[in-house]
Amino acid sequence: MATSNPTLRVVGLLDVLVRCPHRGFGLSELAREVGISKGTCLAIADTLVEHGYLVQHAKTRAYRLGPALITAGQAVLSGFVDLRPALGALARVTAEFDVSCSVLAVDNDQLVVLERVGNPDPTYGLSQVGARMPFAPPWGAPFVAWGRATDVDGWLDRSLVPLSEETRRALRRALQAGRRLGFIATREIPPTHPAAVDLHRIRATAGAVDLAALRRLAAARLSEVGYFVDDLDTAATYQVNHIAVPLLGSDGRVLASLLVMMFGRHVTGDEIRRIGTRLAEVAADVVTLVTRPRVTPESF
Repeated sequence: MATSNPTLRVVGLLDVLVRCPHRGFGLSELAREVGISKGTCLAIADTLVEHGYLVQHAKTRAYRLGPALITAGQAVLSGFVDLRPALGALARVTAEFDVSCSVLAVDNDQLVVLERVGNPDPTYGLSQVGARMPFAPPWGAPFVAWGRATDVDGWLDRSLVPLSEETRRALRRALQAGRRLGFIATREIPPTHPAAVDLHRIRATAGAVDLAALRRLAAARLSEVGYFVDDLDTAATYQVNHIAVPLLGSDGRVLASLLVMMFGRHVTGDEIRRIGTRLAEVAADVVTLVTRPRVTPESF
């Protein structure tokens, strides 16, 4: 698909401000961060200010995100589960295990981060609220492990790289193992592996994900490196990327996925089981909170 350079400049400018929502940027600094001329930056920023997507400080002239984005964000979130009632529960689990907790949903064929609580990703990108990546193997396993057989088939067919029959069988076994355990645990990629460079680049980049890098990473994860901890030995030690569970609605449908990032922390199989079991309990509490009828003035 053809991409408009002027559109990319607007997106790049907004991405810079989204990464640092609590500070303002002067024109020169903003232009430098986006990689465009001051004149071009000024034209874009002034148009966004005019329409409420940015605000400009009256004295310092620094630019920050504007109120029109609140309306846009609320419109986007209205299509997903409302997590606001559950933020306290998520904060408690992050404090309990000293982890970062994210909530993901599926939007068509993409995974999207709806919320993040706790210690930030040291390289930020993939856990940024609003970040997206393909809903394809090996990512998004909780949505299919607790889904229907057709969900698994569709997920496998969306793979970014060709899958052998052996790999398809291995992925099905991993999904079945995760469902038996009650959680999905994944391995961190070894720092010396060539694909670790791609992982770091993806994590460090806010905004659009490099699809070529994702393909290389998927190929590594689905072949020689491995991804799932599907044969859990409680006495063994694992370098863990994340642990995830589904948020299951009353009809058994997966509403979202609750995920704790471990960032390569070395933990025993026993600790993985303990965290995964606790996370499943929290997920059940979260579902109760977010599906409980909300009291409004019209209720009385």
